[in-house]
Amino acid sequence: MAVLRRRNDVFRQGNPMRYCSLPLARFVVIALAATVLLWWVLSPSDWRRLSAGLQAAKTALGAKSELRPRPAYPPDEVVRIQIEALGDNDRPHPDAGIETAFRFASPANKKATGPLPRFIEMVRNPAYRPMLNHRGARYGKLKREEDQASQTVILKTGDGSRVGYLFQLSRQTEAPHKDCWMTDSVMRFEVREDYRQV
Repeated sequence: MAVLRRRNDVFRQGNPMRYCSLPLARFVVIALAATVLLWWVLSPSDWRRLSAGLQAAKTALGAKSELRPRPAYPPDEVVRIQIEALGDNDRPHPDAGIETAFRFASPANKKATGPLPRFIEMVRNPAYRPMLNHRGARYGKLKREEDQASQTVILKTGDGSRVGYLFQLSRQTEAPHKDCWMTDSVMRFEVREDYRQV
């Protein structure tokens, strides 16, 4: 009873940490020991791999927002970037995939379909909605003539049906996208029922 009374007196005096410091000290010692143990167990190459893995995860979360037209991307890669972004449209934020597709639209295309809110509305209409969160894609052969290219893509939609799209691209001749392949238009076409599975 004397110990309990003494504890209550200490709490009344405004020094509750006197009795809480032991668990806090244990936690600090355990955390410190765990850190030292990890440093001792893991080799420098393990730490580099761990650091690289964490950096890759961080990059992956924001990767879509970093994708921009570059001269290094060939036309079929531009199509693939847009299709994959639209297939995972709401990551890392709502309509991130549509934003990526809009970044790869040519200036002439943006003039006809932009600004971005209007483009988002257009992609959400029935003709293009199957592109959003699709379940698979089959890419046709790229056709390229000088600064023009086209490629078909067959998508397997969320309800299991198949829809085709023809991408038409051009290599840009003016800054800020000089030498970048960008999408001029995307046209939907119907896919025969006997088409091979995506």
